[in-house]
Amino acid sequence: MAKKTTSEGEAKTRRNNDLFQKRQRQIINKATKLFMKKGYAQTSMREISKATGIDIRNLYYFIKSKEEILFLVIEMIHQTEIELFEKQGILDIDDPILQLRTVIRELVNFVYHYDREILLLYRESKSLPKRLLKVILARESRVVARIEEILKKGLERKVFQFKDANFTANMIAYELSLHALRNWNMKKYTKEELIHLLENHVIKAVLT
Repeated sequence: MAKKTTSEGEAKTRRNNDLFQKRQRQIINKATKLFMKKGYAQTSMREISKATGIDIRNLYYFIKSKEEILFLVIEMIHQTEIELFEKQGILDIDDPILQLRTVIRELVNFVYHYDREILLLYRESKSLPKRLLKVILARESRVVARIEEILKKGLERKVFQFKDANFTANMIAYELSLHALRNWNMKKYTKEELIHLLENHVIKAVLT
């Protein structure tokens, strides 16, 4: 009997967690739209409450503050990026050129999917308190470090030629965010065209 009770309790906890995460995701999505439209500083928790249809008192049960919303948006971006390297088997590719081409393709696809959130990261991350900004910058560095590892492997095998792997990795990470940062001026390119252009540009740069 006790075993059954434990199982029912675990199932209830999972359902509660699923509901909590669903509500939190709803709040984050609505808040992100408001941040992009009005700006982070100009958006109030009451406006977020109104946009989500969740009473302000209940809203604070799911989200403690605006800072937490912005932090969770940026955290989600970085976590998804890091997982992308593992899920797509990028780390297992032996050929550094193929590995880098795969990174470019996967990250551009990622940027197309999360363009609004990535633009928010670049625009508003400075609004976070130092303790949270420090966490975000550390996670951003993890993504760059993955690219840097590929570049260093290419250097060791004398496939790539450049002077500074960290600088080059940072430049590549920035270039791959191009659609999110400048899509207003790049509408004439399809996603596949942009991937092709970025692949050629990055590969040419590291081979020269």
